[in-house]
Amino acid sequence: MEYVTKCPACNSANFKAFIHTAAMMHEHSSVKYNFDRCNDCGLVFLNPRVPESALGAFYTSAYLPYRVEEAWGKYAAFVKRDQQKIDQARVERVKKHHRWTAQSRILDVGCGKPTFLSCLSKETDSHLIGLDFSDEGWRNEPKNYEGIDLRVGEVADLIGELPVDVITMWHYLEHDYQPQQHLRQLLAIAKPQTRLIVEVPNFDSFTRRKFGKYWSGYHTPRHTALYSPENIKLLMKNSGWQVEQVLTYGTLHPYTLHWMSEMEKKHIDWASSMESRFIGFVAGMVLHAPLYTLQKFFSMGFMTVVAKPS
Repeated sequence: MEYVTKCPACNSANFKAFIHTAAMMHEHSSVKYNFDRCNDCGLVFLNPRVPESALGAFYTSAYLPYRVEEAWGKYAAFVKRDQQKIDQARVERVKKHHRWTAQSRILDVGCGKPTFLSCLSKETDSHLIGLDFSDEGWRNEPKNYEGIDLRVGEVADLIGELPVDVITMWHYLEHDYQPQQHLRQLLAIAKPQTRLIVEVPNFDSFTRRKFGKYWSGYHTPRHTALYSPENIKLLMKNSGWQVEQVLTYGTLHPYTLHWMSEMEKKHIDWASSMESRFIGFVAGMVLHAPLYTLQKFFSMGFMTVVAKPS
């Protein structure tokens, strides 16, 4: 385990223990992980944390985000359509901030299973780049991602890259061990008009308050920091970026966090088939639909940040 000596957002050394949680979306264990909370900016961050070199144990082929629709058995087609809707919503978000051409360069950091880039490729001939620490998300389906520049590596490997017009991070930043350093490195390949679009769980949200230590936004120990609007603005400022917009919602439905939190509370086997849970998931989403329509006014679980170079 490695210890964090200063807040990842504001660099303060003034923090204290906040909450202990078990590993999430992982085999049940009695091991608990500590999250500290910064007394100056309020950022909640994992401390100590699993060394990056040991994280592979938490990203196996059974990891649910890697299995996506395959995990849902006979309901796979429904889940696949839902993922397509999420990817299209992300494409529309990019459209709001960049009018792409064939010369545009769009970078997705932490692309995982690069379905967003695949969706984007259907609408533009722009140069699309996906970066992830593992090729687990695309290794077995190379034909699905032909024409997309997919790379295994980290942000530091992009130094010397041609400038990009858009940088997206769909649930990457909360995993980042060195957010300030990597955000500064991305400035080196940004243009003055480049837009950075970041979607993360919002610590200052309804689902976090509702589920406490079982809130799946902790995603222990994969998530290293849980941001709120004010401290993510501070992180951006300290990294050379200026926040233009903070939205109280993301492209993921907040009920997703609600359901995963309930499953964490029940200690389900995340490596098993989710088929038998599909009807309950849909029923719960319908039941809670009136509540979660409020997400454009109050954060229910996620937030989206749009920034430009300072």
